Amino acid sequence: MAAGGGDTIAAQALRHVSDTTWNALVERHRGTGCEALATLARALLDGKKSLHGMLGNAVGRLLAALGRPRIEQVFARELAARIPLPFGQEVAVAARGLQAAGIFVCFTGGAVMQDCACLRDLLEHEGRAQFENLLQGALHDWSELPTRMHDGVVLPGHQRP
Repeated sequence: MAAGGGDTIAAQALRHVSDTTWNALVERHRGTGCEALATLARALLDGKKSLHGMLGNAVGRLLAALGRPRIEQVFARELAARIPLPFGQEVAVAARGLQAAGIFVCFTGGAVMQDCACLRDLLEHEGRAQFENLLQGALHDWSELPTRMHDGVVLPGHQRP
């Protein structure tokens, strides 16, 4: 990652956290990798998916208890599972920001990239195209990372991809 790219990512991070917090994070993880950041990011992303699934299942069970036809139950379950949650944007920004920060720390800390937990997790769970989306998004507005990453959230004024 070019120095300019690293500076840009740091500037984006500083839009969401204080200088003190960012500098402490970078110093704490420089040379040690980003395992904890990767674990937390994946937990946030998986938890968001689980909440969607739980909401969908609850709606489906409610309609079943009300004696509604099976097709209505299935439709409502799928709809409820896919509707953006009110806090989904924030969870996705936090998770994607953790991934971007972890990759930044690995790149700037001289870590062997195969040892970068955030990069490994992203490639394993989502593939190279999503890594490129994260990297490009990390250089721009982090609040748009969930949309770039197709995390199931839509920003006001944007259309679902």
